[in-house]
Amino acid sequence: MKNTAEALRTTIRRRLRRERILLAVMFAAWASLVALITTDALPALHGDARVSGFLSGFMMGMFTVAAGITARQVLSLSRALRDEAELRRFLARENDELQAHLEREVARAYVQLLPALAVVAVLVGALVSFESMVSVAATLVFLALVLLAVKIYYKRALATPEAE
Repeated sequence: MKNTAEALRTTIRRRLRRERILLAVMFAAWASLVALITTDALPALHGDARVSGFLSGFMMGMFTVAAGITARQVLSLSRALRDEAELRRFLARENDELQAHLEREVARAYVQLLPALAVVAVLVGALVSFESMVSVAATLVFLALVLLAVKIYYKRALATPEAE
């Protein structure tokens, strides 16, 4: 796809739609977590009051930060669609070769390190308890499946004639 202003607007609209859906899902998960915490219905929070308080605060904080970052991205994309100067800045960021190279290298290193880190995480989980080990292993399987799904999606998306 060419880097014209109209092609960039189309790309921004597509990304904005994805980010809005992600933000809605995060908000629903955040609201569900608040409901589970306030009604004391989350099984992981039963036990020591200090640990439960820390765990609930940590989870709420993580959800809030993730939603804040996503909301910031939504605002940035919306601003780029409304303002021509902001669109030009966005175009410059999107075509920055150094940034693109850095992102590719970080992604490559992450994918190469993931198996070794997974083994260490499962081992550390096994030192804590069987349930912890199984939780870590299940999370790693989930993340590996998500990574595979994303890879398949982009392989198919980039193989279509529209991508040229």
